[in-house]
Amino acid sequence: MQGLSVGEGERQQDGTAAAAAAAPSPPRRPLSDYRPEGELAAACASAAAAEGAGGGARPRLHLVVLGHVDAGKSTLMGRMLFELGLVPDKAVHKTQREAAASGKGSFAWAWMLDERPEERARGVTVDVAVTRFETPGRNVTLLDAPGHRDFVPNMIAGAAQADAALLIVDGSPGSFEAGFEAAAPGSPAGGGQTREHAQLARSLGVEQVAVVVTKLDTCGFSRERFDLIRAQLEPFLRTCGFREAAVQWLPAVGPTGDNLVKPAADPRLAAWWRGPTLAQAIDAFSPTHRLVEKPLRLPVSDVVRGGKAGVTVGGKLEGGALRVGSRVAVMPSGQQAAVKALEVDGKAASLARAGDSADVTLAGIDTTAVGPGSVLCHPDFPVPLVAKFEARVVVLDVAVPILRGQQVTIHAHTARESGHISGLVSLLNGKTGEVQRARPRCLLKGQSAVVEVTPARPLCLECYSDYRALGRVALRDGGRTIAVGVVTGCTPREAPGQ
Repeated sequence: MQGLSVGEGERQQDGTAAAAAAAPSPPRRPLSDYRPEGELAAACASAAAAEGAGGGARPRLHLVVLGHVDAGKSTLMGRMLFELGLVPDKAVHKTQREAAASGKGSFAWAWMLDERPEERARGVTVDVAVTRFETPGRNVTLLDAPGHRDFVPNMIAGAAQADAALLIVDGSPGSFEAGFEAAAPGSPAGGGQTREHAQLARSLGVEQVAVVVTKLDTCGFSRERFDLIRAQLEPFLRTCGFREAAVQWLPAVGPTGDNLVKPAADPRLAAWWRGPTLAQAIDAFSPTHRLVEKPLRLPVSDVVRGGKAGVTVGGKLEGGALRVGSRVAVMPSGQQAAVKALEVDGKAASLARAGDSADVTLAGIDTTAVGPGSVLCHPDFPVPLVAKFEARVVVLDVAVPILRGQQVTIHAHTARESGHISGLVSLLNGKTGEVQRARPRCLLKGQSAVVEVTPARPLCLECYSDYRALGRVALRDGGRTIAVGVVTGCTPREAPGQ
């Protein structure tokens, strides 16, 4: 399912929040009490056994493509799909003719993924394009995220579903520097999106990344240029929290297909590059463990308003499993629904497990009760509906100090909600985590702290220690990310009259 644009997501979240206004937070049971139902556990065990025995099934990987605007992300992945044999020559010729007729011939490969008229007219990705393909070793769900700073909220929604990332860096003279530059002191605008995307991806749980340096053909495939970019970017990725062993580096050229699926054909690149192709780098990503032993959690990223067929929602199962006929609770509305139909990877299925991208058709639910940011849960183990929460955060490149009362936009899993920083709880030692000072007056760039945040409306969140995928947050203000971190405490919403 195609992701929703920012405006559509906000309208649907408004309706869902209104439906939640009268819904108290359900009683909370310890997650450790959960045991999968017998038939569901048996179905999961059977699917795991078939996967482990081979059976033609490749390990599943959700892969987000990140990077500064105009780094060539969509061009690279459009050509990648062609090299993998997923785009026929006829479709390529048609797209090339359309791009040339629009005066945008160089965008032809990007148009394989950027299909919306707005994206083609502006020449930038607006929404997260979802495509599925297979490499020799992985079954990949590709999330091509926008690079323009105006669409960072959409990028966050894509990265929140990812297991690994491709960070695309423009290697042409001056372009890497523009994408990587830090924010100017006192400037309300952030720096390059290479920097913000890397910080956000790590804060949203992405631990593996392949840095793909593109457009080296503009500087004669200079090895010195590649090494220079790596020397500048590698220390920054370490400060973001990426382990050196979890970062791969490689060059590639989108328009010509060099080093995508086959080794580089251009002798200038082949003369010094002996490392992996992009397909090999993707296969080197470790598949994530399927958390089927946890209660169901499916953050909704996309909604199709249905009629008699019910309401169809899409998203990635972060934990648990679903079968046709399962009962689910939809938070924050609190309504329950039955699973009428399932699709996994665009195909009808009887079972969806943690790690799968699924489209779920729900019956017996009001269409206003679910929207982007809602979470499908096990009815007996619903996600908490919080009135405020504490988070351990790292302050990023802020133009001015963070103060108590500051208005922010809260991003958590696929949810986005306005709110404010209602308390500066403590300032922490960045290395040891020890409290250095209680109730600081302000927070500065690079500091670690515990803050209290109050959303304008109840928000579906978990403590990071309970459920990692639903316990990560990013705080934004004025079009830039000011802090990222993990939820350490939740205050549930009280029932009316309490």
